[in-house]
Amino acid sequence: MKKLVSYSILFLLFSVIPIFSVSAGRGCCSHHGGQAYCSNGRWVCNDGTFSPTCTCSGGNSSGSYKNYYNTTTKSTTTKRIYGCTDRNAINYNLNASISDGSCNYEKTEIVNENIYYDTETKGTLTSGKKEVIREGKNGKKEVTIKKIVDENGNTISTERLNETIIVEPVSEIIEYHATTKETKKESNNTPIIVTIILLLLNVFYSYKNKDANLIINKIKSANYWIKYILYFLYFIFVIPVFIDIILVIIDLFKKNKQS
Repeated sequence: MKKLVSYSILFLLFSVIPIFSVSAGRGCCSHHGGQAYCSNGRWVCNDGTFSPTCTCSGGNSSGSYKNYYNTTTKSTTTKRIYGCTDRNAINYNLNASISDGSCNYEKTEIVNENIYYDTETKGTLTSGKKEVIREGKNGKKEVTIKKIVDENGNTISTERLNETIIVEPVSEIIEYHATTKETKKESNNTPIIVTIILLLLNVFYSYKNKDANLIINKIKSANYWIKYILYFLYFIFVIPVFIDIILVIIDLFKKNKQS
């Protein structure tokens, strides 16, 4: 009877100890599917994570599962996107994370510019005296300009948006008057008229004085064809005419002296 009681107590002890150990083990990974095995000194739960509180000894240090901290922390890498990161720029890139210096900005400026006057002329430009009837005056206009500049302030492009005339320009009026010198040029036929008169005098004197020592009288005594050639040269070149005039004056002076 005593032996039966002893065997019964031992049986109960061996039955209860595993239950307590399993219950204790389930408390370490109660939210992770229970305990699986030990690795690196910690209990590994059934979902592959390490128990944050329960430790064990004699575990397999070369386990193939990740530790608790690696399995609960995700490693992420941020993708680098270059572009304009300034919200005030016209080419702002919402997705850009790194500025590449490509930002462009729009600026509007208002500037004043001259309107150069025109010149009106009267008379002939190449002749005469210049007289300014009315002086010219430049006008002014207000111009609105849109500029696109880079981050360093350098102008990329410009566009004229609007122009407003502030002061109208006044045209200059210039008149050219004919001078005395030009009048003489217009009536510069006097030498021709004088030459014709002298030629007629030579012809008349040679007709009245056929024996006078004149060039025109010597031409009369030449052969037929040579005569006409010499007459042509005599009338074309002025020098023979003046020579005959001198000879006529000498001949008249001699006749007056003889008388």
